[in-house]
Amino acid sequence: MVEEEHAPLYKWSSCPSHLSPPASTGKSGIQRIHVYDFDNTLFKSPAPNPNLLSSYMINILTDPHKLSNGGWWSEPRFLRELVEEWAREKAKQPSSSVDDKYWNRDIVELCRLSHQEPGTLSILMTGRKENLFHDVLSRVIDQPVFGDERLKFHAIFLKKPGYETTMMYKTSCLTDLLTHYDNCTELTIYDDRIRQLHGFQDFLTEFVEAMRPSLLFNLVHVAGVVKYLDPARERHIITRIFEEHNAAVTKYTSRVGKGDTPAQSFFVGKMDVREKRLGAAYVLTAFSRMEVVKFTLQTFSREIGESTIDKLRFQPRSILCTPHGTITSRKIATKIIMGLNGDPSEEEIDKCMELMNNGLDDSRIKFRLTRFGYSSRGLYVYDVEPVPSSTYAYTEFPALRLLAGVLANLTFEESEIYKDSIFEWIPIKQSVVIDADFGYDFIVSVVPNRKNRKRKPGFTNSRY
Repeated sequence: MVEEEHAPLYKWSSCPSHLSPPASTGKSGIQRIHVYDFDNTLFKSPAPNPNLLSSYMINILTDPHKLSNGGWWSEPRFLRELVEEWAREKAKQPSSSVDDKYWNRDIVELCRLSHQEPGTLSILMTGRKENLFHDVLSRVIDQPVFGDERLKFHAIFLKKPGYETTMMYKTSCLTDLLTHYDNCTELTIYDDRIRQLHGFQDFLTEFVEAMRPSLLFNLVHVAGVVKYLDPARERHIITRIFEEHNAAVTKYTSRVGKGDTPAQSFFVGKMDVREKRLGAAYVLTAFSRMEVVKFTLQTFSREIGESTIDKLRFQPRSILCTPHGTITSRKIATKIIMGLNGDPSEEEIDKCMELMNNGLDDSRIKFRLTRFGYSSRGLYVYDVEPVPSSTYAYTEFPALRLLAGVLANLTFEESEIYKDSIFEWIPIKQSVVIDADFGYDFIVSVVPNRKNRKRKPGFTNSRY
């Protein structure tokens, strides 16, 4: 009886253990349907980290036709890694503050209200492929969040085979739901992607005109939220994916060489993961980057201009020590890490370099923001000084300067950042202190595979 009354839920359900149709409410009693997106709407799903990866690498990872695994959004290991990270943190510190790092609290509360509201169906619907993500979605929903209770939905839908696009799959689900629950007069969809909402708008406008003039629909745009993976773990997974892709290419070309022509849906070319040297720098911690952005918005919005803020790319990533593509000498690196104003001995240098290459050095340095500079070109910078001021700090540029933000699509030379004359300067009276780690700054990219390609020797340490 329940299965007949709620047939679409059984048809589209991807997680049987989380299928719980409202037993006390039949088909005719459903007046509202609330649909929640998962990635970056409800859960802060990981995306490729732009502070770790080159734009070319990100393009390769997010193109569903380049890699043999289908790319980032078809690879369960990225999402599974973040879910496991959340579980580990919860085990150490079971509190809502941990959940806040991984979940959108406001949407979690709305999900709970939807599930409790009489006459309302609450559905979690994601474009993730059912055959790849069933297990990890079940696991994340199994865990309690913001308290002792787990999230509950009447059904969870993942994309089943046979749909070329996510929108085709989702509109098929919605068609079945709205056709079956013919007393439904209100549909609300929560999603972080504007493009998806536009697709829903087009579909529902046609559906209302043709099928259900009484239906009211509400499309709610949720500001997307992302939690980046631990850089070392992200790089490890990416490296494995490219190794697997290259193995798949070898297997494919071997079969072609034997006269077989197997179907393939990925780029038949091997690719290697490589580090691209950016230079030596003091790289801000993730927390300090957020603090710089917050301080900038709170303190200098008037100087930047309200109309300009929305067009800015905030990127307070690092305080450069050397020009692009170069690094410091071993002696200078040792002085920075050890905080020496005098010259280190060869023994100290060797020991420091060994620790640095093994990632065991303690290179954390504090800086204070001393003044804010803004230019009519759309560059926004801070000058900094070490804390305490007697700490040895090194740069080959005219100043220890942090690029805080850039107007979107602005092209500029690195040297322009250090031209004092193009900036209006404001002294900073507050004590704003940030943390940074010294290191040789690399970005991870991808290059075409070259047999017997020789790699240049050098330092392997990097900070992200």
